[in-house]
Amino acid sequence: MGNERWYRWYGASQAIASMLLLNGYWLLFNLPVLLLAFGLIFPSSPRQFLFSLVGLIISFPSILLPATFALFGVMRRWLYYQEPRQAIGGTFWRLYRENYRRSVAAGLFFGSLALLLLGSYRQIDSFQLPLLAVGYLFLSSILLVWLLYFICDSVHLAAPMRLALIKSFFIIFWAPLQTLMLLGLLSGLALLLVLIHPLLAGLILGVLGSQCACYSYLRIFQKAQAKAAPADE
Repeated sequence: MGNERWYRWYGASQAIASMLLLNGYWLLFNLPVLLLAFGLIFPSSPRQFLFSLVGLIISFPSILLPATFALFGVMRRWLYYQEPRQAIGGTFWRLYRENYRRSVAAGLFFGSLALLLLGSYRQIDSFQLPLLAVGYLFLSSILLVWLLYFICDSVHLAAPMRLALIKSFFIIFWAPLQTLMLLGLLSGLALLLVLIHPLLAGLILGVLGSQCACYSYLRIFQKAQAKAAPADE
């Protein structure tokens, strides 16, 4: 009994250590993004603010998304194939290189939509037009989940980009309950970690968010497979 409990604690501590290490790789690859975000939040001059803003817009498709694709790819292997959590660095780097072109193209697409939404929001008076502000929040949530499902679909099936974009968009409405649960879980998780300590959110939020998104996508994928199985027989 004592040995079983010890092995259980050892397995849990190893899983936590692997998750922290994976999140560390993700942060390391996103170091320029973090520095630019710090410069945007605490600018020393208007010129630095503008430089940081332009740098973040450029780094979203070229740095942030490739690292996020690799993060999701490693997490998908852990959840779907139950792979041993070893050689994380090598796997992360390989997935980073394999998905780089696709992630940059996706970053340009989703980044353009995000900028379009942001530009529209600046024209909204949230006090006089509260319904438009709620609509903006709804569209922003749809865009976020669309991006997450697209990354999951890309690292899971590697379908052509156009097909993956269409499929990941309709997944949102095909499984609305799962989508709402994912949004609620991600929002609650982010809020909880920030309230406990902002540093904790930075150290583990990325890997926990990817785990939630990958698990949600895999549940939807398996549900679709189960529905399609009787039709094939």
